[in-house]
Amino acid sequence: MRVALIGNMNNNFFSIMRYLRDLGLDAHLFMYENQYEHFKPEKDTYKIDKYRPYIHTLPIVENVKGLLFLDKKRVKEIFREYDFFIGSGFAPAIFYKIDMTLDIFIPHDDGIEHTTNIPLDLRRLLKKIARGYVINLQVKGLQKNTTKIIASAIQEVTNNTLKRLDLTKKNIKKYVPMVYLEEGDNPKLKSIIDKMRGYDFVIFSHTRQTWREESLEGSLKEDGGKGLDRLIIGYSNFIKKNPNYNPLLIFFEYGQDVEASKELIKDLNIEEYVLWLNLMPRKDILQLIGHADIVVDAIRATMWGGVGWEGLAKGKILMQNIVQSDEEYKKEMGHSLPFIMRAFTEEDVEKHLNDFVSNRQFYLNKASSNKEWFDKYAGIGLAKEYKKIIEEIYKNKEIK
Repeated sequence: MRVALIGNMNNNFFSIMRYLRDLGLDAHLFMYENQYEHFKPEKDTYKIDKYRPYIHTLPIVENVKGLLFLDKKRVKEIFREYDFFIGSGFAPAIFYKIDMTLDIFIPHDDGIEHTTNIPLDLRRLLKKIARGYVINLQVKGLQKNTTKIIASAIQEVTNNTLKRLDLTKKNIKKYVPMVYLEEGDNPKLKSIIDKMRGYDFVIFSHTRQTWREESLEGSLKEDGGKGLDRLIIGYSNFIKKNPNYNPLLIFFEYGQDVEASKELIKDLNIEEYVLWLNLMPRKDILQLIGHADIVVDAIRATMWGGVGWEGLAKGKILMQNIVQSDEEYKKEMGHSLPFIMRAFTEEDVEKHLNDFVSNRQFYLNKASSNKEWFDKYAGIGLAKEYKKIIEEIYKNKEIK
């Protein structure tokens, strides 16, 4: 079976491609012409030459104009060589236009992208009409040309969209196997790793710096952003009350509130305990996480994202706010949560850090259990479930 994966937001589909190939499926990745540089496969592997034969670029720019002027005949001809299609982004609209079946749609945005909001300047009537046209195509593609949707649907905004578009019965509640671990390293990171090793423990947070009210938009405004100000204050309180410890907090120059975070850190006089890094590809981030102790995604958001998955993939403790109880989560997803330092306030952060230094072995054991959790529910174990889903859908497709 030849599987075509369309789109590569956050390199998630490149991860799925590798997992499926490991499991014996002939999976290929098709990127849009305007794929973000940061989400190209070479940013996610040290072995790009191994995968080049399976990576292709579609003659499609993923935006409104690209969809309006889609070369249907050319795209359809490319897809004729494939048996099964998994897409994200504009894929449902594309498959509606070329009158083909999209077997699985995996949204990369909470709420299912392009069904309510396409980033356009709506002050001009023509753009407003184009926006409505594309939303209409996307919704029709989901309703008429898409067989299944895979979305965890933990976020309420996603659940609401599925209900509003009458797609609930199509949805399969699964995560995306977005992180693929492989051997390899970047020797240029040695100086950073050596620095990390010089501290008692390392907190690693490569999430976006968005926590001021004026910086929050869309879903970020709904869940309160990343809450990194609370992390900084709780971390500062821990340092001041525990002068014998020498911790390190790693942040990245990423997001609207980088300068605000730096100013807060300066005001709290903890600059020597914070290391700022430039944006880097996931393959390098994963290497650094391997030398950290605690990974923080968000103190205010309701669910972790890629940052959390990368921490869990490397078997680290995750500090995160999550509004669901363990029981609610298990009922929703069918399995238990990984071990999480639940944190919503600076007091929570300080409390967890105090407990961490007092009970280090306990947390090391929990970190190991998080790696096992990841492998079963978000890594190779999940990829095997995807393979079964693909084979079942394909079987039904062949019968028809």
